Amino acid sequence: NTDHNSALLVNVNAVQETEELKPESSRNTSMVDYEWHEHAAKDPQEIAAMVDMSIRNSTERRRLGYFSCATGNPIDDCWRCDPKWHRRRKRLASCAIGFGRNAVGGRDGRFYIVTDPSDHDPVNPKPGTLRYAVVQDRPLWIVFKRDMVITLNQELIMNSFKTIDGRGVNVHIAGGACITIQYVTNIIVHGINIH
Repeated sequence: NTDHNSALLVNVNAVQETEELKPESSRNTSMVDYEWHEHAAKDPQEIAAMVDMSIRNSTERRRLGYFSCATGNPIDDCWRCDPKWHRRRKRLASCAIGFGRNAVGGRDGRFYIVTDPSDHDPVNPKPGTLRYAVVQDRPLWIVFKRDMVITLNQELIMNSFKTIDGRGVNVHIAGGACITIQYVTNIIVHGINIH
């Protein structure tokens, strides 16, 4: 995918799972107990209609020329018109629509800057790498110091409450293993290319 405007927002607090469905070995150390969340979608058609309306409104505003910065993508339109977006990166967490609309990602945590595209030691990741950031047991808003291509040597397993924010740089996760977002909650991935 080479679309810099794509976003993935995950909020799986709304999922109720039983122990029979989930082997103990697959439990993430930062995983919250799954229960029906107060903001869970009770009517999927209502959520789909909300997303459709947001896209139509965003596209119509673009067509009418209301915003010179409008893209027609409601998530990007939410932050892109702010000339100081890079100073207010965490506002992205409030831009979500649809099933991921309540995902906060790393909004309540510190910024973490990825400075090193390497992935040499998946068991003991080096500070400065993407892998080091995503395995931390605290919320983090992950950004990148410069353009980079990250080739994962092994599957990258995310911990909860992380945002991977590639806005402002050209980041590719390519030619290697995959990213796994499973048994975690509140994940935002925005503005990176994964192929």
